Amino acid sequence: MQNIGFSFSQGLHPHTRLGHMEALEGAILLERRQQVISNNLANTNTAGFKKQGLTFEEYLLPQIDATRRTAKGEIEKTLFTQGPTHETGNPLDFAIEGEGFFVVQTPAGNRYTRAGNFTLDAQNQLVTQEGYPVLGDGAPIILQDTTGKGIWLAEDGRFFVDETEMGRIDLVTFPNPDGLDRMGQNLYAETRASGQPVPSETPHVRQGFIEDSNINPVEEMVNMIDMFRAYEVQQKTLQSVDHLDDKAVNEVGRPA
Repeated sequence: MQNIGFSFSQGLHPHTRLGHMEALEGAILLERRQQVISNNLANTNTAGFKKQGLTFEEYLLPQIDATRRTAKGEIEKTLFTQGPTHETGNPLDFAIEGEGFFVVQTPAGNRYTRAGNFTLDAQNQLVTQEGYPVLGDGAPIILQDTTGKGIWLAEDGRFFVDETEMGRIDLVTFPNPDGLDRMGQNLYAETRASGQPVPSETPHVRQGFIEDSNINPVEEMVNMIDMFRAYEVQQKTLQSVDHLDDKAVNEVGRPA
């Protein structure tokens, strides 16, 4: 959560500028919402991408003269709803149906993803599009088809190469996936809030399929339009307060 606060000069009571502050806070939060919506729209076609939402909360902001006012903060949340799947025919594409994450090995430690558009590197390791090894039984998965009989994955996560079982792809769940930290590149990291990963009890993976993003572009465009209208309201509020200030300076104190 990111909270936005304001400080005041000594002797300036917060309520004397309350209109300005409320409008400014609202405009700042709407700009942040625009960034989130824009990022969602930019990832409409990103495999396994999960929509990001933004909600607001109010909290008491203490001031130097012991008075308090209500301020606004933002809460980011990832929506882990299932995205639609489509068939690709690529034997190295995998889609998780239901809960769960693939485990990938990065220089910063293990990370978790829903994006199953994998490939093979020069060492025949199964890797992400960024080159991070995908883990099976806690180690990088090596898939080398030497007889041409193919590579296939059972729905429960077991790998077969040349009709020989080679291990099981790691699929994990979290006690609280909402607590996962977004790390970029469609990867997530565990946190204290998410809890530690545990092996999926009911893994269900489809080979030759990709899970698409759970973004509804029409809904996001509507949200963008609503956001722009709300931003215009905040601008008009600031203009109105400025007009009142100008009137007070130029007219209220003028001798009759």
